[in-house]
Amino acid sequence: MLLRLLLLVAMVWHSKGQDSASEDYDYSIPGQPTADCLCVPFYLCVDGEIVDDGSNIIDPRRKPQEEELPLNNEYTPPECGPYHVCCKNPETSTVHPYEHRCGIRNPGGINGRILSANKKGEAEFGEWPWQAAVLKKDGDEFIFKCGGTLIDNRHIITVAHCVDKFVDNQASMVIRLGEWDTQNTDEFMPHEDYGVEEIKIHPSYKKNNLFNDIAVVRLNKDVKFKPNIDTACLPQDDDDFTGQECVATGWGTDAYKSGTFSLIMKEVTMPVISNAECQDKLRRTRLGPRFKLYGGFICAGGIAGQDACKGDGGGPLVCYRQDNSYTVAGLVSWGIDCGHEEVPGVYVNVKKYTDWIISQTGKPIEEYWPQ
Repeated sequence: MLLRLLLLVAMVWHSKGQDSASEDYDYSIPGQPTADCLCVPFYLCVDGEIVDDGSNIIDPRRKPQEEELPLNNEYTPPECGPYHVCCKNPETSTVHPYEHRCGIRNPGGINGRILSANKKGEAEFGEWPWQAAVLKKDGDEFIFKCGGTLIDNRHIITVAHCVDKFVDNQASMVIRLGEWDTQNTDEFMPHEDYGVEEIKIHPSYKKNNLFNDIAVVRLNKDVKFKPNIDTACLPQDDDDFTGQECVATGWGTDAYKSGTFSLIMKEVTMPVISNAECQDKLRRTRLGPRFKLYGGFICAGGIAGQDACKGDGGGPLVCYRQDNSYTVAGLVSWGIDCGHEEVPGVYVNVKKYTDWIISQTGKPIEEYWPQ
């Protein structure tokens, strides 16, 4: 169903080129707009003028018209770009700068009119803007290795067992932000690719049992935040996620041995359970009755069919806070197969490592909390 990197399985993504971060964000798409014309999604242009009051758009419960979902490749893009037209700019229109705040989910996606034709556990476009993809550049191809989480304008966190192989070969590592459909370049907003300046592996990381399975990756340039690229919050001192329904995201397989990687980002909701309960359940697996769960882990799931899986390693497990933000509680680390009843998945307990994380980024912890 989703995410876990017990074994790293290479997945070749569509080679889209290395998009650089734009200097300024606005809602226009490159084309040939004039002073009186802006490139906008085609459904926002009626009788040659931009719809600015939500007319015939704001009812989310009605069944979308077929022409609003051009997913069959029969749509001919206008000169503004895929799914956009040049439309008259109302004199009263104002472009508001994007306001960054950590942990803000876009529940319906950024462009609710461009949806998956077969939504089954799939995230909407831009719904989880902190999701990162760790790629290996091999010639003109990008090979998917694992997931990650954007935490500020220069750093992602991920699992050490995915990126330790890149420490001596950082030039081949690419961090992709803003991705959704890995095989489609005609998305509402483009993804952005970043090089890697530095990889910091936790000094107490152990390969054989994945203790302290966490790494901080510093990007080679600052990230410009926008609706489909933003950060998750880091846990606060009083956060306790036990019993909470949290969400894991990524492009991992839907089964351990016979599963296939997802082209569109998937999401799965599952409960966080106590470490005592998790240890008890894991002792009933091949780990045996003497297994001891390390304190640097937390667990979630244990419900049939609701789990992370191969390829999801490093991806975020985020939990909702009452201040309307999402905190990255865990990073997909390991498990026993995928999606079995009474067998939870195991995640890096991010809260246990916040002091180490900020020691690597050089920023105060308050900058990683909702403002």
